[in-house]
Amino acid sequence: MSSRKLLVTGASGKFGSLVVEQLLEKFNIDPTQLIVTTRDVNKLKFLSDRGVDVREADFAKPESLVKAFTGADSMLFISIDANGPRTEAHLNAVNAAEMAGIRHISYTSMGSADKSPVVFAFEHEATEQAIAKSNIQSWTILRNNWYFENFIDYFASIFQTGFWLTSSGEGKVAQISREDLAYAAAASIVNDSDTRQVLSLNGSDALTAKQMLNIINDTLDTNIQLVPLTDDEYRSKLASFGLPEAIVELCVTMDEHNRKDLADGNDDDFMRLTGKRPQSFSDWLINNKKTLVSLAEQSA
Repeated sequence: MSSRKLLVTGASGKFGSLVVEQLLEKFNIDPTQLIVTTRDVNKLKFLSDRGVDVREADFAKPESLVKAFTGADSMLFISIDANGPRTEAHLNAVNAAEMAGIRHISYTSMGSADKSPVVFAFEHEATEQAIAKSNIQSWTILRNNWYFENFIDYFASIFQTGFWLTSSGEGKVAQISREDLAYAAAASIVNDSDTRQVLSLNGSDALTAKQMLNIINDTLDTNIQLVPLTDDEYRSKLASFGLPEAIVELCVTMDEHNRKDLADGNDDDFMRLTGKRPQSFSDWLINNKKTLVSLAEQSA
């Protein structure tokens, strides 16, 4: 791969740290070829000790970004976790990447960003458009499907009640593991091309909520019941639990997204990018069974 410099933003986050691990361990990238950014460089001292160039960057402070990005050839731009100011922060990053002379940029977007009703989809769409309109030579939009790992946060309440409330209907979802998406993200900057492309990164199985629940019950020996609801019924139920309005709308619009088959798809793009198949939902459950069973026991 010669001495081409690779840049990963948000390297101290869950996703970013996985990408860095994949680059160093799976793709055997020399640490001196890797630049990573974070708001707190002290969190990544273990990487700088290995020879990785750790730089401070805050997307809300555009003056910090050009310097942080300069010297990199290919950049993985990991979307930040924030609502409201996220669009402006993302545009700051795109502008800085262009000014810093980044040749290729990969961006972690979401599935069907241009059509999705999910409350934060517009931020991803705006970022995709900014990248497409930029003078950056080549780019890859990684439209990541939902993580399997989202279940870990959700399972506690499901196990506690014994019910899975959903308004997703018969919509199919091709979820995928965070680790597989991190591998794909790493591959997109290691094997970057001169093309401009949008890739839909899906798991190997497109499943309805009922199908997923059957697999969960069989694998974990649980007896969780599915409770189909309309959007309004789901919204009312969530509000009755005392959840903040923003969280309620996020949950409802995510299920609407799924019901409209906007999370459906196949793993063709993932396989073309990585050369391998993603982990199945069944295998992911088996590999994480200990954690999930522990959640079930705590909720009993």
